[in-house]
Amino acid sequence: MLFNSYTFLFGFLPFTLAVFFALRWQTARIAFVVAASFAFYGWTVRWFPLLMAASMAASYGSGLVLARMQTERTRKAALAVGVTATLSLLLYFKYADFPVARSLQGVGDLSGFSVGSVRDFTRHIVLPIGISFYTFEGISYLVDIYRRQIEAERNLLRYAYFISFFPHLIAGPIIRYAKLGPQLRSFYRFDPDLFASGALLFSFGLAKKVLIADNIARWTDLYLAAPGNLGLLNSWGAMIGYAFQIYFDFSGYCDMALGVARMLGIELPWNFNRPYRAASPAEFWRRWNVTLSGWLRDYLYIPLGGNRCGTLRRDANLMATMAIGGLWHGAAVNFGLWGVYQGVLLVAHRRLQPLPIRVPRPVAVAVTFVLVVIGWVLFRMQGASAIGDVLTAMAGLNGLGAVSWSLVAWIALSGALMWGTPEEWTLSLGTWRWPRFAAVGVLAGVALIWLDQTRPFIYFRF
Repeated sequence: MLFNSYTFLFGFLPFTLAVFFALRWQTARIAFVVAASFAFYGWTVRWFPLLMAASMAASYGSGLVLARMQTERTRKAALAVGVTATLSLLLYFKYADFPVARSLQGVGDLSGFSVGSVRDFTRHIVLPIGISFYTFEGISYLVDIYRRQIEAERNLLRYAYFISFFPHLIAGPIIRYAKLGPQLRSFYRFDPDLFASGALLFSFGLAKKVLIADNIARWTDLYLAAPGNLGLLNSWGAMIGYAFQIYFDFSGYCDMALGVARMLGIELPWNFNRPYRAASPAEFWRRWNVTLSGWLRDYLYIPLGGNRCGTLRRDANLMATMAIGGLWHGAAVNFGLWGVYQGVLLVAHRRLQPLPIRVPRPVAVAVTFVLVVIGWVLFRMQGASAIGDVLTAMAGLNGLGAVSWSLVAWIALSGALMWGTPEEWTLSLGTWRWPRFAAVGVLAGVALIWLDQTRPFIYFRF
């Protein structure tokens, strides 16, 4: 079910809110939200909730076992079993077609033997939406228990709420039980200011997705559908447009997720902070998909050794972390290349930091933005030929080309919002007057009218 759909806005959401506030017992509320979340997840594909329940059972049961272990050896063994069980479903559904079938296909092509049956089998594996997000949450839960940062949750309903909570289920933000668990232990009494801020944040997110991201997508999709025909202007226009498209699409979803959660009395972690204002690759990753960046740092980079083992090992850890982060987005070579590219940027930035070079911040922001846009080519395009066509065009080797003034206008608007206004989740209602509320209402109303032309969120694929 899409947030940007009439079914959700005029059916699921008002019904869920009405029943939630009608219930006067915390356990009943938690049970109802869990049931609603499973219904939300199974709206399109009915067996998806069974998969989520299996993943949930693996991490919940492993957490209980881990909590009972006393020696370091048995705790490590329990953690390894729990993480493996939780991760196995993700590996099967998301990556079986990538490392196994494609490799075997390559061997078959070289040797002359047929491995078509394996390829045909894995090709038909359906990728359940959101599986990457709730898998990472289950793993962080187990690791936090192992590190004694949290206690194992013995109440199955509360743990099910953590994994399945529908606002963040499909595309994040990635949350940790240390943040959500305490919020489930007290009965939430209706707070009109919190509810209004949630509705406002949801409206902003809806407008960002429907009015900005989807309109930019019409042009970027048009240009990038034929990368061999691109020139200098339309290749850069398409990729700068895509940079803003993916930001407003993903951050719009997260705004809506935070908004719905606030309506239900839950504070989720923020995920964006105007990332294209960053003056370095490291700062970009402190502003872009913040919960994923934090997850990769805490559960991958630091366990690998972080920056504690010398410069070369630190660089290798960064490269490995970003490569895995790239492949998290999908079982495709282009995502792996994008991750490696981001790793190279981070390593280069760290290597250059000790040098006595001081670059004015506006210049550093511009350079960082250009580097990020070039990286989006690897993220957006699939196949070496398509990537090569776009990069060649951006280098000016295919002539000037022509770019639509409509796309230029959308880019200009996006840039003004990015560099001229604060992130929506930071806004305080206390400073607002009725003209601002009216303006947001108008934007939300226009977005509602255009819902029949909207598109799925980009991060639904991951």
